[in-house]
Amino acid sequence: MILLIQLTDPQLAQMLADYLQSRHMPCQLQVSETGVALWLLDDKQAAMAEQEVQRFVREPHHARYREAAWQQEKPSSWRSTTDAGLLTELMLQAQPLMLLVTVLTAGVFLLYWLAIPVETLLSFEWPWLHGQVWRLITPVLLHFSVLHLLFNLAWWWYLGGRLEQRYGAGKLAILLFSGALIPNVLQAMVSGAAFGGLSGVTYALIGYLWLRERGSDDQSQVAVSDGLFIFMLCWLVVGFTNLFGLNTANLAHLGGLLVGLIQGWRDSHRAIPKAK
Repeated sequence: MILLIQLTDPQLAQMLADYLQSRHMPCQLQVSETGVALWLLDDKQAAMAEQEVQRFVREPHHARYREAAWQQEKPSSWRSTTDAGLLTELMLQAQPLMLLVTVLTAGVFLLYWLAIPVETLLSFEWPWLHGQVWRLITPVLLHFSVLHLLFNLAWWWYLGGRLEQRYGAGKLAILLFSGALIPNVLQAMVSGAAFGGLSGVTYALIGYLWLRERGSDDQSQVAVSDGLFIFMLCWLVVGFTNLFGLNTANLAHLGGLLVGLIQGWRDSHRAIPKAK
């Protein structure tokens, strides 16, 4: 037996083990106080296994490892510490900034549900009136029903987690603030302060990820497919028609989408190497 690697995250260790097993490299996991050790059982495959381990270290969240984890049947001793399918995907997207905003949003809604007037501090306000500059941003934390909250947080978790995982917390922070500020200002110009929610930011993330990842060689890594983008675009148009009588912040949605598309276009062009 050869020790290939020791990891502190049991989920990642299990995914790597599943991937090696799928490549016909039998291995074994051992749990210790310092982490999870991955042992190769066949010494003859050491060189190939070490190459795969180095590739895993460079890109541990690549789709190939998740797919292998879904295809392999887990030993009973690992079912409590590793998740299959959707739950594994969701846990891998639990990134720091995304989680912080999720907790803040849920906390604000709890206070609102308890009839504590948080909207008096967080709803939109033009800063030259009372100097409360944060109120240009904080309406994204306000939600007025359980369905409104769950719908927006589901999108935030999926899109925000994907974006932070791939492009970093800094990029998510830029889209969070710009996708809040500009849509909030646009919406306030037509409806006053009577709005709230993360949906403008959601549209910014959709626009960014769709344009940033267009033409990707690995379609399994694309967070926003063409079909999803077209659906959300249609939903945006329906909001402006008021076809279903829904009270939606249409300009916030449109502003967020434009913010995401512009930032996605800039970043995708920066990522293209210049010809010498």
